[in-house]
Amino acid sequence: MSGEPLQGPTPMPRSTQGPEPSRYRVRSLDAVTVTARGVGHGVGAERVHLPWNEIRCVIAAEVGEPEGVRGVVFDLLGSDDAGDWIAFRLVSGAGVEAMELARALQIGMGHERASASLKSLAADGVPTRCYPDLQAFEREARELLGAFLDDRA
Repeated sequence: MSGEPLQGPTPMPRSTQGPEPSRYRVRSLDAVTVTARGVGHGVGAERVHLPWNEIRCVIAAEVGEPEGVRGVVFDLLGSDDAGDWIAFRLVSGAGVEAMELARALQIGMGHERASASLKSLAADGVPTRCYPDLQAFEREARELLGAFLDDRA
């Protein structure tokens, strides 16, 4: 994806407490393509495909100070090879690029699994969630993941 990259994700160790997300683990994705089958990422032999049915929901938010560098963060919540929850992160520039990516993600995910913020970004170009930095975003995303897991229990 083009655009100014934000600060790197905060790596966090795996939770030892059942399904409750006491930590928010992030894996940044690069060289992303969104297709009818899912989200492809990586280059060459490292290219991986994340199918839509393995993405449980997408949280979209604008991150950055109003007067500074801002971008839109998309955390695709799924599980890693061990079955632990993880956020697969895409970062885009604000504006048309983010809106197009949001539309593609919403179509792929299906309307019922798209978050309100993703739907708003896809429709109007403005996410309903805004944070001054990644730490603030991840704090709330961790709470949203907990609520999501509670709804599925």
